[in-house]
Amino acid sequence: TIESIINSCKSFPMMSDKKLIIVKEAQELDVFKRTNEIKNSLIINYLSNINPTSTLIFCLNNKTLDKRGKLYKAFNEFSCVLDSSSKENKIYDNQLPNWISKELSKIDITIDDDAQIILTENIGNNLEKIDNALNKVSSNIESKNISKEDIIKYVGINREYNLFEFQDSLIERNSIKCGKIMSYFTSNEKKFPIQQLIIYMFSFFSKLLIVKSKNITNPDNISTEISVHPYVARSYVKAMQNYTLNELFLIINFIKELDLISKGLKQLKTDNKALMGEIIYKIFYR
Repeated sequence: TIESIINSCKSFPMMSDKKLIIVKEAQELDVFKRTNEIKNSLIINYLSNINPTSTLIFCLNNKTLDKRGKLYKAFNEFSCVLDSSSKENKIYDNQLPNWISKELSKIDITIDDDAQIILTENIGNNLEKIDNALNKVSSNIESKNISKEDIIKYVGINREYNLFEFQDSLIERNSIKCGKIMSYFTSNEKKFPIQQLIIYMFSFFSKLLIVKSKNITNPDNISTEISVHPYVARSYVKAMQNYTLNELFLIINFIKELDLISKGLKQLKTDNKALMGEIIYKIFYR
């Protein structure tokens, strides 16, 4: 209860100078579930007169406080509020490599560049999922370095049919490889929903258009310009040689049209597999 938490905070620590109290899943407490003036006042009164020997942390999962309410205003005035869902606290794709390396360095493990890429390409920027995957891999390997093969083996990523290999097929303009991967994706829509694939393709080709139009050929400059890992930036140099500016404009228009169809904003009587097959055909042969 909130009463027992406050009482614990008010009491002085034993055998130490400070006391840390962490309340996990705090969203289940009545005080955070509904407005209760009496319980709110308990927290507000304590916040205005905090015991300096106690540190109290409330962890709310999938819940944010109403910023207009007295409780939030009290937390904001007398303590620190960290909203992990806020854009200000979001970690962006180009920041993931440093974050991953930093986390692994805590347990004296390193990771190869291509291992980082295949991990984030297939998991995304969900830090909890990435952390779980890294823990799983690091607990199974004998060496102090994580390779691409380790990620494939222990995270459960298909060796041939994954987003890393999909982008590689687009870079190389390998229509056969790309077609096989897309066929696998569309046969596993739960794992590879069409909207995810559309966003992925649009992101790749729009970034490629930027560096192509600006004629940026240095990998370091490409990395800075479009906020990608330096390892990935090198592949953009190769992709620039395989696509003309006119082709990139057409491909992006094809993808935008596909996006409208997938959202039902443009009618076309066909299934997702046929739609994705058509976009692959247009990318390589139009």
